[in-house]
Amino acid sequence: MNFTDKKIAKKPRQYFAEDLDVTKWGNVEIEMKKLAEEKISSPKDLIDFMEKSGELSDILSEEMAWRYINMTRFADDDEYSKKFNEFYAGIIAKTKPYDFKFNKKFYDSPFRKELDEKKYAHLNKIIANDIELYREENIPLQVEEQELANKYGSLFSKLTVTYKGEEKTLSQLGPFLKDQDREVCREVWNLRMDKMMEKREEFNKLYDEMKELRIQQAKNAGFNNYRDYMHQAKGRFSYSPQDLMKFHDAVEKEVIPFLKEFTKERKDILKLDSVKPWDTSVDLDGKILKPFKKIDEFIDKAIDILHTIKPEFGEKLNMMKNTEFLDLENRKGKAPGGYNYPLQETGAPFIFMNAVGLHRDIVTLLHESGHAMHTFAMKDIKLDPYKGTPSEVAELASMTMEFLSMDHWGKYYSNTADLKKAKRDQLKGALSFLPWCMIVDAFQHWIYLNPQHTMEEREAYFLSLLKRYDTGIDWTDVEQFQKLLWLFQLHIFEVPFYYIEYGMSQLGALSVYRNYKKFGKEKALKKYEDFLKLGYTVPVNELYEAAGIKFDFSAKYVKELVDFVKEELAAIK
Repeated sequence: MNFTDKKIAKKPRQYFAEDLDVTKWGNVEIEMKKLAEEKISSPKDLIDFMEKSGELSDILSEEMAWRYINMTRFADDDEYSKKFNEFYAGIIAKTKPYDFKFNKKFYDSPFRKELDEKKYAHLNKIIANDIELYREENIPLQVEEQELANKYGSLFSKLTVTYKGEEKTLSQLGPFLKDQDREVCREVWNLRMDKMMEKREEFNKLYDEMKELRIQQAKNAGFNNYRDYMHQAKGRFSYSPQDLMKFHDAVEKEVIPFLKEFTKERKDILKLDSVKPWDTSVDLDGKILKPFKKIDEFIDKAIDILHTIKPEFGEKLNMMKNTEFLDLENRKGKAPGGYNYPLQETGAPFIFMNAVGLHRDIVTLLHESGHAMHTFAMKDIKLDPYKGTPSEVAELASMTMEFLSMDHWGKYYSNTADLKKAKRDQLKGALSFLPWCMIVDAFQHWIYLNPQHTMEEREAYFLSLLKRYDTGIDWTDVEQFQKLLWLFQLHIFEVPFYYIEYGMSQLGALSVYRNYKKFGKEKALKKYEDFLKLGYTVPVNELYEAAGIKFDFSAKYVKELVDFVKEELAAIK
């Protein structure tokens, strides 16, 4: 596949000077004051004002984006963390009172009622919610919380162990958990858990500090608990916390029995007395998928896959490569995880991940590429609130790309058996993930509805959730490590209550893939693109409808999708 060496260029500014230096508060404050004093004389003036304030927000957002990107790329260098924290505390936090004023300026304007109701109804709802939740006294608490959250990535990135005479990050131990020698898996798994046990109290102490800050923010905003505060802060207008409890129940009822069958199959094929936690990643056919050797090969084949789905998709990822908007390979000093960070002023994103040469890396890159295509699709949306897609929308974009790309993974695997294996793993993984998703969400509900708990009580409740969603794994003799599993989940530390959206989106992505198989590629892809372009201009349930699927997580709907996965798995054999 031949691509040009075209790079991504930053969009020209419409309202602000190209040389505006937003790293100095004095400069930003001048522009903020001008906006606050701007006269609104018509509905057009009102929308122009919103677009202008949105452009300034994009400029600030992009500066913060690069500081966050550098902080995670070089997490072992405290200078980058310092630069991020300084900008967040010294600039971003100081803009929040102005953001509130701008929201009020829009909402209180008599011209707001003259705007096209269909086009701007959702904007009214988003802004009204932001106004209701804003409390100036929460700003310093949010600054402090952000600084503590950054500590988690920094702490985790520095965790290393010595294995066979070499220093390894915990991420770099991942491939060894697939080794066919069970003793290797056991040893490596225990190395990881021993290291986390060493840091157990430090991570818990850090979490407790963040928890107290979060609870205080909820109290300041007039809420009885942080769970309800965050539900509203995330703009979850289309469902309630009680609906989430039903989702938890649906997964327990419809998914767990299916996954227990997988565990039994694993036990029988591997000829084990019982499946231990270090047995769960080992490939049943004895073959570890190794789809690439070099990072360039990894990237180029992903570009080829996206081009096959839709030429523009491949061209965009290639432009990101040319612009050095990709940092994909694991190395010491990088923060854990992966992300797609929108560069709002540029209208393109940056993808960060920790590839170690496994099949999971392919899925992660294509997942983040789904986010990237979403970012590109929204680049012409000018109103800031309409670009802030909630997670259950953003993750639908990314998880759907995993499934849309699945039929083209042969570009990594010339062997048909390897391709079938990768597809089976993807389908099984879609359901295997759901119990952990429910655990992470239910755990946080309990934490913030029972805020006075001790570390031991927190761990005890976590253990009760592991038992509730038990898929048949035998923890005999290593029970002490179970309570540590949540410490690996960065979302609980860094972005509270951001996780259940993965479960919703997993159902959504499976449903899009079901349409893809039932109605054909063109129709499913057209709906997917329609959904991407909408951004957050309509509520979540309407965005799912635009994608051609239901926004539903009832037991009935979950069962339908479990049955679909069963059919697809049977067809691959």
